Amino acid sequence: MKLLRLLSIGLVSVALVAPPMAAAHAQVPPPKALVITAHNMTAEAAGEQDTRAVARPGDVIRYTLVFTNVTAGPVKNIQFVDPIPKGMIYVPGSAAADHPARIEYSIDGGKSYSSQPTIQVVEGGRKVEQPAPRQRYTHVRWTVLGSLAPQARVMAEFRTQVSEAPGDAK
Repeated sequence: MKLLRLLSIGLVSVALVAPPMAAAHAQVPPPKALVITAHNMTAEAAGEQDTRAVARPGDVIRYTLVFTNVTAGPVKNIQFVDPIPKGMIYVPGSAAADHPARIEYSIDGGKSYSSQPTIQVVEGGRKVEQPAPRQRYTHVRWTVLGSLAPQARVMAEFRTQVSEAPGDAK
């Protein structure tokens, strides 16, 4: 299953380059600015050893995004935007970060975001707003509050549940 990820760093995206390294550290490669992983928590809990196993409907997948400030100065306006892969359904309440962050969700393909997306439905002939069902969530967005010092990192994560076998996802 191919996963598409996007990281936008507000106004400082041009500044994201590795800082000069001291000669003593020349052999150590600089950290990657963004590392994304996905773990099948259902398989892990069951003790499955084959990490190449295909996720099955019902499995819970945890996505982790770790951003490291590889610049020589503090970075502001850090924003992670992660689409929920096709065939997956967002697990409510699972989005978190290890730094203060505003977490928002999109139900329209990433065009707009809200901390609590709603939809309009007709009940008794009246239009009413109600929380969007988790099947409608298309993206998760974290906006890190404040700045991140040089070499500091921030981790964001969320979980999904497999709704369709990988070959069946549309």
